[in-house]
Amino acid sequence: MLKRSLCTLLPVSTSHGVGEKRVLLANDETETAVTQIAITHLKKGEQVALHIHPTMEEYFYFLKGEVQLTTNGETSLCRTGDFVQVPPGVAHSMEILEDTEVLTMGCAIFHR
Repeated sequence: MLKRSLCTLLPVSTSHGVGEKRVLLANDETETAVTQIAITHLKKGEQVALHIHPTMEEYFYFLKGEVQLTTNGETSLCRTGDFVQVPPGVAHSMEILEDTEVLTMGCAIFHR
């Protein structure tokens, strides 16, 4: 069993160089396809550049704040309480409209 308290985790930079995250579960701590579960803090005005994860599906649950999420050229406003799934291979970016806290989860995709 793994038990962690968010308040004891040190924030680290995200792999995209935008915002900070507190990693609840890293891929080397599980035998599942989960790549990471984290609480990510993003500041108003930050932007996550357009990118693709060819072998990872991403999930976002917005705990607070507001972002403009663009996936495959379509823009959507995401707010507190929204859940988003981004399939592998889908180009996506974010513009942070308000200070935001989001539960981020990644899951590796193994092609059959």
